[in-house]
Amino acid sequence: MKEPAKTLEAIMRNSISGKAMIIYGIVFMLIIALTSLLSYTSTVGKLQKDLNDTNLALLKQVDSKMEATFRQTEKDLLSMTESLEFTYFMNNSYSDEPQRFGVFYTLTTKLKDFIGNNPNYASVFAYSHVSGDLMTEATYLKQTSKEFNWLSQYVDMPEYFKWLSTQKVWDGKETQDVVTLVRSFPSLSSPGFRKGLTAISIKEDQLFRWTKEIYEGNHAGHIFILDAQGNVVTHDDKTQLYRNMTSLPYIQQILLDEGSGSFNVKLDGIQQSVFYRTSSYTGWKFVNIIPVSEFFEPIKVTRNLLLVFAIAMFVLALGALFYVNRWTFRPLDRLVGKLSGVNKGRGQGNEPIGLSNLEHAFDQILKDRDYLEQHMRDSKPMLKWRIMMDLLHGDRSDYHVVNHHMELLGIQMYPERYVVCTAEISKEGERLSPRDETLYTYMFCNVAEELIRTEHAGAAIDLGGGRAAVIISFAEGDLEQNHLRTLAIFELILDVMKKQFGLIVTVGVGKCRMEMKEIPASYDESQKALHYKMIFGKHSVISVDDLQSPDRPDYYKLSRMTDPVIDAMRQTDRGKMLAHLSATFREAVEGNLPPELIRQLCYDLIMKSLQSVNAIGIEPEMSLGPLTSVYDRIARCENWKEAEQLVGDILNELASQIEGKRNQRGKNDTIDRMLEYIREHYHEHDLSLDRLAELFHLSPPYISKLFKEYTENNFIDCLIEIRIKASLELLKDKSIKVNDVSEAVGYTNTRSFLRTFKKYTGLTPTEYRERMLKPEPAGL
Repeated sequence: MKEPAKTLEAIMRNSISGKAMIIYGIVFMLIIALTSLLSYTSTVGKLQKDLNDTNLALLKQVDSKMEATFRQTEKDLLSMTESLEFTYFMNNSYSDEPQRFGVFYTLTTKLKDFIGNNPNYASVFAYSHVSGDLMTEATYLKQTSKEFNWLSQYVDMPEYFKWLSTQKVWDGKETQDVVTLVRSFPSLSSPGFRKGLTAISIKEDQLFRWTKEIYEGNHAGHIFILDAQGNVVTHDDKTQLYRNMTSLPYIQQILLDEGSGSFNVKLDGIQQSVFYRTSSYTGWKFVNIIPVSEFFEPIKVTRNLLLVFAIAMFVLALGALFYVNRWTFRPLDRLVGKLSGVNKGRGQGNEPIGLSNLEHAFDQILKDRDYLEQHMRDSKPMLKWRIMMDLLHGDRSDYHVVNHHMELLGIQMYPERYVVCTAEISKEGERLSPRDETLYTYMFCNVAEELIRTEHAGAAIDLGGGRAAVIISFAEGDLEQNHLRTLAIFELILDVMKKQFGLIVTVGVGKCRMEMKEIPASYDESQKALHYKMIFGKHSVISVDDLQSPDRPDYYKLSRMTDPVIDAMRQTDRGKMLAHLSATFREAVEGNLPPELIRQLCYDLIMKSLQSVNAIGIEPEMSLGPLTSVYDRIARCENWKEAEQLVGDILNELASQIEGKRNQRGKNDTIDRMLEYIREHYHEHDLSLDRLAELFHLSPPYISKLFKEYTENNFIDCLIEIRIKASLELLKDKSIKVNDVSEAVGYTNTRSFLRTFKKYTGLTPTEYRERMLKPEPAGL
């Protein structure tokens, strides 16, 4: 009987399952007991901390939501006060009574529309300190008393703007409990230099509604907001409005702390948990008070469940110790044997298999895993670039399919609401090497992703050549709101890149799109917007909305009138150029074109002229010098005469550049002889570049290059221009039919002639003939 006992002991000692049975049997019960004890004692504290963090997080959500709304309110107010009517009203400067009534009517309409388009706002005020007049969307008070004109007391406030806690304000229709944003006018004026104030009011009920939305109606205690002086801004108990709570000790403790936190206090004989947070924007205190009994209710349930779970685990542990353990570790013995190869070629395989064999096998597995992880990390940038390029070009458009791959690479995107931006990185006064371009673009991508991901989602990649593409995704908001958010984000990014790295970044922003399949369209729009850096200047954010052609029919007519201006500039005929320019601006003014469309006309003229000289071989930067100020110079023009003068000066400068280019180029006898031949044989329909090559013993590509260099046109453009000029002379003779004119100038297809004639003249041959033969009106 001793031998079998020794054999069993040896097996237990040499096999993993035997050793595990011995060790596991001793340690397992101790672990279960200690785990249950530690879990029981730590659960209450941990759950309490989790509950504290949850309540503080809810207050943070309330703070963030209210701050975002208040900041948007401030932007809305600034945007509204940029109109000229506000300047007239605040300065009380009217040329006559009709103008004064016109300004009042327009301003009242703007205020009504502003309130009607913003359901969050209760009322809006405009107060002129010069005249003492007060205007709201509902009424107008001339030199009102202090009882109604409460805004006057804030004219000399040290800040540019101030949020006032809840007060009763009469808006011309009723008196309401509101919080109010007061803003100086002009917006950055100091006390003593202000012409007036503007203000927006938000109902106190609306503030409290935003708070309750975060808590979804499940709140057992009290939640309220205090200003920095302890006055109640909003409260779930409306009887507490207008109360100053600084006499309460726990409120004093909250007001002294500039951050956030929590503590317990006894109120009305009941133990309460107080949570508070200080807004970094307004300085207000967000306070949430919950009875401790309600606060610990979830913990009681969890504690009871933990006790039941600990007992169940102890019972299961006993079963595992005596029954499951042996069936668990026997397969491990076989696994070690297979991994280590100990049993191969060793007879019956009775050699002991120790843990060292298992350790060696798993070491190799871990090494392989580390190698695969390293390989994956090295491949992530390329995989990220590939996925982003697929999104930009439309090769991937199903969010649910691509989301798994994006999460693996650390790219976060929402299922909808996308904006694509294209950025160009450079350094002022330096020509970057390819290595520097790559480095600076990498820095830009990191800064962009870091700032975007603070509130939204998105990713950026290097497109090469100092360019980067950025996709931003929003969790909420309409298309216009998200487009404005994008512009604000990139204004911040440009500021960071300029201040920290000294880099010049120009960004083109496409339209906001709802679906992932529309990303390529936004990408194309962003590239189009970036192309307009010649007008808007470098280190700027250019929205595709800034490039939208006006829909007014009279603007299209003006747009066609710009072509003769550009043609005269290319011909360096300054007198004709300025005459056409003057006629274009007169047409714009007589057509009552608004100022923004006149500015758009200036942009179009300059853009077309720059593209024209660029086609000749003159670089825009070389032709006008730095273009960063052109956009601002046009925007600062106070009237259309100044705008016309500015555009005329730029076109004159470009005409001088063209003259200089042509003087450097000189003449070419071969081109002169070719042009003479074309003028003699233009009526032959088979006149082509190949014929010229054969006659002058030159290759067609070389002749094409000569035409481009010395005539600034292609061969076919020169031929068409000569034929169209000839047809204009023939059309003066009414006896010649249009078909005969077409054939006489070298067109075998009349339809092709009509299409070409309309493109170059803007008229059909018949329309042109009627206009030419129409008698001139007698002079007055």
